[in-house]
Amino acid sequence: MIEKVVIDTSVIILLNKKKEVLLQKKDQGYPWFPGKWCLFGGGIEPGEEPSQTLIREISEEIGSIPSNLKLFKKTSYFENYIPDKIREGELQVYVGEFTGKISDISLGEGGGFGFFAENELDTIPIVDYNLKILKEFYSSLRQ
Repeated sequence: MIEKVVIDTSVIILLNKKKEVLLQKKDQGYPWFPGKWCLFGGGIEPGEEPSQTLIREISEEIGSIPSNLKLFKKTSYFENYIPDKIREGELQVYVGEFTGKISDISLGEGGGFGFFAENELDTIPIVDYNLKILKEFYSSLRQ
């Protein structure tokens, strides 16, 4: 039997001054996409607004709050990485600016983090739907 988990989520495309995106590397013990890179964010708790989720999650995950937070898009996501388990829901994708120094980042979860330029995204293992969102975002900057 397939277990289905529905989790609405808020994530952020967090950019530095060079328009590089900050990604989190999932640690090897994380059941969903161990060792893969992804956007920072997390699940929306009952009674919480998506923007509140994002601020809470980013504060927990990197220890700082982005500036100029804007909603980029709402979309659905679907994951079936784990056999016999599906995770899906609505994904709220925000964009924000990271104006600090990389030494200001205090990683609260995950196996690592890094800033990546658009042309580097196809060279690292990124969660598929996060890569699709990033390509759409960078394409929107050229329009």
